[in-house]
Amino acid sequence: MKQQDSLTKKISEITAKIQTEYPELIKYLDEIPRNFHSTGNGKVSQKALQDYLNSLNDLLKTYAKEH
Repeated sequence: MKQQDSLTKKISEITAKIQTEYPELIKYLDEIPRNFHSTGNGKVSQKALQDYLNSLNDLLKTYAKEH
């Protein structure tokens, strides 16, 4: 559970960073797959959160290289 809380916090932080520092990237957030698979108890799996966080980080890295 701590790991999921940590991933959720990191996702929130990077999303806020995109919104404040790179608002031109907001339109790409909808393009990132958010197929959060439930663990069976109604919670999102840790792997799904990690994959989404990785996608957000990749978006920022790619943008930084190009601009």
